[in-house]
Amino acid sequence: MKALKSVGRALGDSSAWKKLANPTVGRGKTAWPKGSTELESIGDRFNYDEECQPSAGKIPASLKVWRERHSGTHAVITTVLIKKGGTKLEVLQAVKEAMRNIKA
Repeated sequence: MKALKSVGRALGDSSAWKKLANPTVGRGKTAWPKGSTELESIGDRFNYDEECQPSAGKIPASLKVWRERHSGTHAVITTVLIKKGGTKLEVLQAVKEAMRNIKA
């Protein structure tokens, strides 16, 4: 999915990867991204359980189409398996691998 290519770049360009390696939110809550600007530009979110789900509201067109075909914002695009306390490299590799396994 074209819109998801920016996820790895956004994680790598900031310290956001730490939010996935050591989530501080409760189960089912959004671990990353937090701000509405990031949610709009990235179009998806990762929850405590490391599930990648489409965001609500204004998002990239390809994600919007996927969201409409797959039961809305609670549908899981892919699951990212990240070791707790993982390094930046481990997080980025896990996200890259998960993006290969996107449910079409």
